[in-house]
Amino acid sequence: MPWKSILTRSILAIVLVSHGSKVFAQALIETGPQEPSLRKLPPGIAVVNSAVIPAANRDAIGAKLGGKIERLSNSTVRVHGQTIKVNVIVAADDDSADALWSALNRIKKPPSLHRQGRRIVEFVASDEALARKTSWELGLEPKPKAVRYRVTAELATIDKPDDMAANPLFQACLAQNQRNSPEYAAKIAELAAKFQFGKSLSLRNPATGGDTVVHFEPEPVTSRPAGAKIVQEFTAPGKRFDIPFVKTTIETTVTDRAISNSPAQTAHEPDPRMTAATRRWPSDDPAFRELAASITAGKPDPGAKVEAILKWLTPGKNIRYEGQTGSRWGTSKALDQKFGHCWDFSDLFVTLARASGVPARQVAGWLYGSSGHVWAEWHDARRGWVPVDPTGGNILPCGIYHIPYFTTDDGEMPIVYLSMPKIEIVETR
Repeated sequence: MPWKSILTRSILAIVLVSHGSKVFAQALIETGPQEPSLRKLPPGIAVVNSAVIPAANRDAIGAKLGGKIERLSNSTVRVHGQTIKVNVIVAADDDSADALWSALNRIKKPPSLHRQGRRIVEFVASDEALARKTSWELGLEPKPKAVRYRVTAELATIDKPDDMAANPLFQACLAQNQRNSPEYAAKIAELAAKFQFGKSLSLRNPATGGDTVVHFEPEPVTSRPAGAKIVQEFTAPGKRFDIPFVKTTIETTVTDRAISNSPAQTAHEPDPRMTAATRRWPSDDPAFRELAASITAGKPDPGAKVEAILKWLTPGKNIRYEGQTGSRWGTSKALDQKFGHCWDFSDLFVTLARASGVPARQVAGWLYGSSGHVWAEWHDARRGWVPVDPTGGNILPCGIYHIPYFTTDDGEMPIVYLSMPKIEIVETR
């Protein structure tokens, strides 16, 4: 039987007994005032819908769970792009709260179940990371100042990527891992033919900070620093779906400010190439120079320029967040068509920052409780490299959820996962 909450099963049971069909499920839920505890939410968190269970059905559910319920609501909340169901139960008295908690606690534990006095909050989600993140954002658990993550991933070794085929290839690999069908095998072969695979892998240089440690299977034969990244060479990478890959285990610490500089990095000036144009970031293109000058007019300070560029990138204002998931259209095309996803927003930010004379580079990894993600860093003379998230115009500031393990100074950063990364929390503080 699929894993569901006892509360969801109880509502469904009442529907089936009362009406004999799921068609009548909506009749048991009345759209009413938004759940009071979800009215003031932090950036990146929003209520999609919220409903109150009518008194008769609420009482029946309470009787089934062994306690009297004063108020019961069901809401869908979007947390950094992912949706999660949130059930809020307010017990009529302390004894009822104890009984309800005991009943729910038989099959649910934190981070999917929380109690605050007579209020019980239950998350209906199979993703523990999303439940934990939601509990932190809603203040149900203390939000840590720093998190140490362990990321285990199968990363393809790529010499020449096809940017628009990267996410479709990842999705096809996920589907094949689950179903093992000739259809997905053929799709993988078709997409893989668009890439030139090799024997090297480039990850973020541990010298950037974060107390980062990386292990590989197999071990690399050579390792050489290349700016913000380290290039690892392998003689015999593993193979999955006839695609060469390396299993990587990355441990890194991310703080609530996400500034992961080593002391040495904070003090020194960035390489002049950090403002140069590259194949990926045409910051010397007259169109970008003109646009950057317009956006940052009257703002001589680098920080003020960055803030202006991020505001300009607020989704829906000048560039829409839409189109193919995981896209990397190319900076000029993304600007012309006025839409894209996180990689496109990051490319535009770095290009506009460099066109404004602000040193900038690109960062990628995983957004905890969400998906793969791409963001950026700019260099501040006092603080060193400062991370920002151009997707959303930095409304969601970089912090404990942004797990970096790729960095590029020139825009070359091929990424293809051959399976879903495993992300574990090693320590919080």
